[in-house]
Amino acid sequence: MLQYLLHAFFIAGSAVFIYVLVRKDFRKNIKHSEQYRQLFYEHPVPMWIYDWKTLRFLAVNNAAIQKYGYSSEEFQQMSILDIRDPSTIPQILEDVKKTIQHIAYRGIWQHRKKNQEVFAVEIYSHSTKYRGRDARIVMAIDVDAEIRSTIMAKDIGTRYELLAQVTQDYIYYWDIATNHVTRNHGPASLFGYKEEDILHNGAWWKENVHPDDIGKVMTSVEQAMRNGDINWEEEYRFRCADGQYKYVNDRGYIIYNDQKQPVRMIGAVQDIDDNTRQKHEIELLSMVASKTISSVLITNAAGEIEWVNEGFVQQTGYTLIESLGRRPRELLSGPSSNKDTLQEIDIKMASKKPFSEEYVNYKKNGEAYWVKMDVTPILQEDGNVFKFVSIQTDVTERKKFVNQLQHQNEVLQEIARINSHDIRKPVASILGIVSVMDLDKNEPALNTRLLQMLQESTKELDAMLYKIQDNLKKMND
Repeated sequence: MLQYLLHAFFIAGSAVFIYVLVRKDFRKNIKHSEQYRQLFYEHPVPMWIYDWKTLRFLAVNNAAIQKYGYSSEEFQQMSILDIRDPSTIPQILEDVKKTIQHIAYRGIWQHRKKNQEVFAVEIYSHSTKYRGRDARIVMAIDVDAEIRSTIMAKDIGTRYELLAQVTQDYIYYWDIATNHVTRNHGPASLFGYKEEDILHNGAWWKENVHPDDIGKVMTSVEQAMRNGDINWEEEYRFRCADGQYKYVNDRGYIIYNDQKQPVRMIGAVQDIDDNTRQKHEIELLSMVASKTISSVLITNAAGEIEWVNEGFVQQTGYTLIESLGRRPRELLSGPSSNKDTLQEIDIKMASKKPFSEEYVNYKKNGEAYWVKMDVTPILQEDGNVFKFVSIQTDVTERKKFVNQLQHQNEVLQEIARINSHDIRKPVASILGIVSVMDLDKNEPALNTRLLQMLQESTKELDAMLYKIQDNLKKMND
């Protein structure tokens, strides 16, 4: 037994070591050294690389060829579905659909050799680049014998502890009959629990699953066992030692006895909190962007439209299909659109900083309208622009109101000028005429002349008053 355990430790540990080396080497997409190629192709643990989109094999090592019975040429014509039992393919495709490309994957699956023999394997995979393609590198460890016996199942726990040294995942081994659970360091490293606070039974786990999730999770587990499913998977929230909850993905492999009764479950709990919360935030922002009455558009780094919301369609009259691939200025500019403002927008976009600008756009029907655009660049890790998000609000009514206020201000300034300058002239003339008039003296010619001058000044004053009244009427209109 000791010799077997040492052998298992060596195989699992060295496999993980080679898997990490080769994964790192392929990911960097550099010329692989002959030493690494030899380690990949001649290592005793089956490994392969497959295309992320087509699922077709791109490279397999000698151990995989020997284990599965297919030649290298045959593997080149196959996909990963061809080494699975046909009845499990829908479940596999669903699992592939759920798998996040840049996150490491681990799970236990049944594989099928060329001679139709079915056996259980532990799968470890991670995304990589292979000859310019998005791919995944896979390591497959045969655990069929271990799973079929209690002694070997005990060794699986040891193996999981060994492999746990290169992962932060929470690994567990659940004896369903006794409800005893063996766990690795996961509850401490992922959730912050002290060793003395962790109980080795299923009740401890159930108490820490979020109250809103436990019903769904237990129903899912029970249904999988009733159906005789080998693989089970669920997402839920698990409570940390500080009382906060994390989103996790729990994948389990269920072992049944000869009477088809579930006796053990071996599983891995993966922390997906950051990705799940980011996904929820994106969904929320997407909903807000879709429902807001403001116009929202997303462009690529070159400024070409990639997406618009319904508010944009309602505001401009252009559909998403009509807008795709076109620059907003090509679609929306017109005779009154200020070219200087367009140049200012280009300068601000090149600065890679958020900015605001007001500009005249034109709808599909030719109607002009003012918009206030708030533009935010989305930057990549290297600092280059990835996308631009623009929110455009129709401010035509505000512009009209501002223009009206400006016009009223001009009218009032004109009235003030008339009051302070033009009116003073006839008023001064009237005052001067009145001061020299002397009705007691009998000077008809002088008085007649003064009265004529008084009449002219009065008419001039009346004209000024009429001008003020006319300006006030225009302002009111």
